[in-house]
Amino acid sequence: MEQVISLISARSKELFFYSPYNFIRDFPNQKQLENCVEKEILHFEKGEDSVIYKIEIEGYVHEFFVSNLKWDSKYFNLNTCKLQYVLYSHNDISILENAVRKFLKIISESGIYCFIEIPSEDIKLIQALSGAGFKLIETRLTYFRGNLGEFKQERFPVRKAGLEDTKNLMRVAREMRNDYDRFHADPIFSEKIADEFLATYIEESLKGFCDIVLTSNEKNIPSDSFLTAKYLKSEWEKNGINISKMVLSAVSSSTNKGWYKKLVSEMTYHLKDEGAEYIFMNTQSTNRAVINVWESLGYKLGGTTHILSYHNF
Repeated sequence: MEQVISLISARSKELFFYSPYNFIRDFPNQKQLENCVEKEILHFEKGEDSVIYKIEIEGYVHEFFVSNLKWDSKYFNLNTCKLQYVLYSHNDISILENAVRKFLKIISESGIYCFIEIPSEDIKLIQALSGAGFKLIETRLTYFRGNLGEFKQERFPVRKAGLEDTKNLMRVAREMRNDYDRFHADPIFSEKIADEFLATYIEESLKGFCDIVLTSNEKNIPSDSFLTAKYLKSEWEKNGINISKMVLSAVSSSTNKGWYKKLVSEMTYHLKDEGAEYIFMNTQSTNRAVINVWESLGYKLGGTTHILSYHNF
């Protein structure tokens, strides 16, 4: 435990940016580091679903925190894991790269697909991962807004989507493909399975994976659009600040054109009414149309992360 605490301290500057709320100034940096990063690392339980690999290179210890994703592995028929954190206490890029190579050799013995979402501020680790064989798959932007009491927009007719909408919204998710999201950009996934994954995501969201799914409710047009969100209320008391997240959207360009902005606006009102003080969401850096909508509604850039992936087959 003492060694882990020491390694966290050595990486505290970079690890702060692993907090999903690092852009919120009302949430003190040290509290974010402790609540959103340190606690997760210190309570990372070793077991079937989580493994800590300790690798020593030239006298320096490196700890790789890995989550084995059972659902993903089964769905994609692909042994899948997520690299959550890498701890170390030096500044030698060649030593770090060799540690990553040794880590990949260990996990690759049975065939593996491994990915990481990493903040752009962790530049040395990004370089080491890339040098050892990880490839850039997606660059994500996080946008956010506070001052929700000042949010004033025209209102639009929406409704909460239900299970009866499943078939139609799955179709919309399949058809409105984004070639730059992680699943479509990574060549390990076929276009068909990437489309189907997003359809499955909205299906599970309607079953309760997300707290709310909004869809259009305008007369004489079909409800061919949706936007999901998570309230994240379980974290509000712990963090002392109420933060919610918009997650996945799709809008038919043929029947619901213009409805993306309407859904984001209405979801902003809905989350504010639920008690949120801040709202955030992610998109690809290539998604200019979405970025323009967010900025027109008062959302601001919060940060940038990258998705890197590795596979040995």
